[in-house]
Amino acid sequence: MHFKFFYQNSRLLLFGIIMSFTSSFGQTFFISLFGPSIQFEYGLSHTSWGTIYLIGTLLSAIILTYSGSLIDYYRLNFYTYFSVIALVFSCFFISIVSGYFFLIFAVFLLRQTGQGLTSHISVTTMARYFSEKRGTAIAIGSLGMAIGEAILPFVVIILISLIGWRLTYLSSSFFILFCLFPVIVLLLNGYKERFIEKTANIPEDQISKNNNISIVRSFTRAEVLKDFRFYLMVPGLMAPGIILTTLFFHHLNIADSKEWSHLWITGNYFVYSISVSLFAIFIGSLIDKFSAKTLVIYSLVPIIISLFFLILSREAYTVIPYMFFLGLSSGFTYTSHPAIIAELYGTQFLGSIKSLLSALTVFGSAIGPVIFGGLLDLDLTIETILLYFSIYSLICTFLFIFALRNKYN
Repeated sequence: MHFKFFYQNSRLLLFGIIMSFTSSFGQTFFISLFGPSIQFEYGLSHTSWGTIYLIGTLLSAIILTYSGSLIDYYRLNFYTYFSVIALVFSCFFISIVSGYFFLIFAVFLLRQTGQGLTSHISVTTMARYFSEKRGTAIAIGSLGMAIGEAILPFVVIILISLIGWRLTYLSSSFFILFCLFPVIVLLLNGYKERFIEKTANIPEDQISKNNNISIVRSFTRAEVLKDFRFYLMVPGLMAPGIILTTLFFHHLNIADSKEWSHLWITGNYFVYSISVSLFAIFIGSLIDKFSAKTLVIYSLVPIIISLFFLILSREAYTVIPYMFFLGLSSGFTYTSHPAIIAELYGTQFLGSIKSLLSALTVFGSAIGPVIFGGLLDLDLTIETILLYFSIYSLICTFLFIFALRNKYN
């Protein structure tokens, strides 16, 4: 079933995969691999590096509310080409950067173009061009990120040990420019004629035969901001960005506290990636059948389970089920959270609405590691902090339930 769907929509789905993979170069899991080398070269403490990362990410979140909305008003190919070339420049810039101010600016560029724009393009395009199979399309598009998380850490660690962190990021810019960018151009060739045929011709004021989704019309961002349900859902929509980013940013600290080797915890990232890939597709299929509104209330449960593995055990084998459920949570949220926005608010202004949520997610990913580090400085144990994250996720789950039981007022 999925193979037939992929074959029939191969160009559009491959575009989503490539764009989500390209976003890896500005994601926390990738940048964090360079953290120790950057800290050593600049003489930065954990707090100082975390603060630089916070400032750069917060600036990205602020700008993303505007830059992300432009996808609704500019041609997809132009918007994509600009974003990818900007990411190439970002990777090049951090490889030659000198001084704290320019380091902050380099982090801002990477977060804006990587975590921000390229991932935003992938998710928004999948959600906009598919109606009936939206969940499956978003899930397939997210596979690029899973591939990046599985492959890139291993490659980067080897390259840094061989040629240093600066040449590694410089190599990344060349890889994007000469390997990924030509593929993106090829996939977008004649996209208006090719992609429009893949858009499901189901009016948004009708109910899908497959999943009971009913959308009266497309809402503008201003109208969404007047919907009380949106504010109830925001904490839950931000939760994965806050918690997962924090965990990946502090995985080495977690490993130290558990007396695990760094290689052991990073070497098991492949478990996370496999879990993301499998469950993203599975959850996408369930969304197509039952709707995101039905499933999203369960999206944070796997995060809670993964956290409790770390809370309750110090054994090395704990990493495997922890990574498995962490990947399950990522696959669930990657797929269900964009889909719920499209179901509730339509697709005409999806870019503007999604950019607002992306900005909030980026903001959460900025404050999460700092909060975690600050609580560690207050001598709280890692287990206690993770328990707080679990309670937060549980509260967000109840907010989801309450929000989705009500209608737009």
